[in-house]
Amino acid sequence: MRLIYLARYLAAALSFSGKARTIAALKARERCVCVANEERNKLISALLHAPLGSLIVIRCIEELNGNRPRAHVAEDFSRFVIGENDDLRFFTLSAERLIELVVQCVIDLTPYGPDYQQRVNALLACGPSLQFAAEQLLDAPGTANWFANLDRKRQIWVSPDDTSPTRVSFRPDLRPFGQNVPKPRRALWTSTSVGTCPGSWILYLRWGEDRRPPPYHLWQLEIAPTAHVYEVHEPQAWHALCMAFPLYGPDNLIMPDWRKVAQVWDGVHLSVGGLLTTEQVYWHTQQGWTHLFGWGAESTVWLRWAFTRRKRLPDID
Repeated sequence: MRLIYLARYLAAALSFSGKARTIAALKARERCVCVANEERNKLISALLHAPLGSLIVIRCIEELNGNRPRAHVAEDFSRFVIGENDDLRFFTLSAERLIELVVQCVIDLTPYGPDYQQRVNALLACGPSLQFAAEQLLDAPGTANWFANLDRKRQIWVSPDDTSPTRVSFRPDLRPFGQNVPKPRRALWTSTSVGTCPGSWILYLRWGEDRRPPPYHLWQLEIAPTAHVYEVHEPQAWHALCMAFPLYGPDNLIMPDWRKVAQVWDGVHLSVGGLLTTEQVYWHTQQGWTHLFGWGAESTVWLRWAFTRRKRLPDID
């Protein structure tokens, strides 16, 4: 009889333990979902508080609704309204096409345009009305990697003269670029290939202000797993980098001192999401203000040699 009671007790205890584990697992999953939703809402907010972020949402809506007139000047953006019949099926846009739209947005919103500030103000003003569309856009498969950390196996370098990247030829000049552009004077830059598109740099070289004629000489570089890469997915991350390694410019502008950054980090990666939320955004704190400007594309600036493999890819005309 005692054995029967003991068996029943153990069965009940195991059943209770199983239920407890199930409840604990559900609560843990609930916490993860809450954290994920909180992070998603944070990224959407950062997107719509940046001029490029609002512009990419508008351009994607225009891409799906070809009958809409394309917004160009500040007045167009001020009048932009999402219609009831507008197509928001962003899942139909490929990752490659979305990258093209991102680069086009950077080129369109040049700070050298005569009405640049008016366009920025209009884009920021229409941000709240784009909330639902921004949510749908970031849920699309083509944007899944917009805020992802560096893909260490898909880095593309465009050789300016068809030379091979080697440790010997890698000679960065980490002095300031000048003109308040927060870049080192000379470094090795890569961008991440997206599907059949060999990276944002190719698109920028074709269409951007600093366009360069083809052919483009491509190398695929693999990054060492031990390489230390600083990630910029939002303006706070860029501001934190500047504050950790400050180089003070005019009017208390703070930029990274790249020589000091290189003592800790091998490279700094600006993701697609980081580009859209941080480029041309002024970030102020009591310590000063920062302004990421002139990067132009999803990219990584390499301050130290961090490559384990290199592969020559076919030229692109």
